[in-house]
Amino acid sequence: MDYIGGGRILDIACGTGYGISIMSGSADFVVGIDIDIEAVRTAAAETGENSAVMIANGLGLPFADGTFDVITSFETLEHLHRRRDFLRELRRVLRPGGRLLLSTPNANYSQPVNGVPKNPFHVHEYTPEELVSELDGFFTIDSFLGQSLDSSAGIPPFYDAQQRLPKDAATQIRLLGWKIFNKIPFGIRETLSDAIRKKPFYPTESDYNFDEDTVSSAPTLLAVCSKR
Repeated sequence: MDYIGGGRILDIACGTGYGISIMSGSADFVVGIDIDIEAVRTAAAETGENSAVMIANGLGLPFADGTFDVITSFETLEHLHRRRDFLRELRRVLRPGGRLLLSTPNANYSQPVNGVPKNPFHVHEYTPEELVSELDGFFTIDSFLGQSLDSSAGIPPFYDAQQRLPKDAATQIRLLGWKIFNKIPFGIRETLSDAIRKKPFYPTESDYNFDEDTVSSAPTLLAVCSKR
C-alpha cells in the first residue's frame, strides 16, 4: 500500500468491507462508511481491532474537521448528483496535508452517449480533463494515473468492462459463473475463492496497472490528491 502508511483512514462507500481488511494492515485505524445497511452489516463482521464500519452519507459525514490522514473514494463519485458537495465534505474531514485517493470511470473509455453513461447506476462519468478541473477546486493533484486491470486477473468486476468482454460461449459462461459466485455471502465466497483460485475473489492492488501514460485510454482514472 504505497499511499497508505499508517494514520486514520476513511473508506467512503466501503461496500462489504473488502478494502477495509486490506488497509487495516497498514493503518492505525480504518473507518468504513456506506449507505447500504446490508453492506454495512456484512462489513461489520469483517472488522478487526483497528477498524470499524458505520452507516453514513458522504454528503454529511459525522466527523470533525481534519479527522482523517487518508481518505479513499473508489468508484463512488460517478454515482452522485451533488459531486462538488461530496468533494467539499471530503476536504473538510481531511487534515491539512492529508491525502485523498479517488478513482472513477474514464469517460474516454466508457463513452457516454450525449453525456449519459451507459451504466444505469452512474450519473456522470468524467473525461480526464473534466476530473482534473473538478478536483482542482478542492485539492492539489499529486499524481494522475490510468488504472487498468491486468489481463491475468480474469473476469473484471466492473459493469462497463464486463460489457466489453468477447461474446463467445466460453467467455460468457465464465461471466455467468462470476455473477453467480458474486452473490455468495462474503465470508463463504472468499473461503471458496482461496480454495479454488488461491487468491481473493475481487482483484487486489497487485492485479492492477497504474500508469501516467494510459490516462487518456484506461478504463479508470485514479487521482492521488492532497489537501492544501
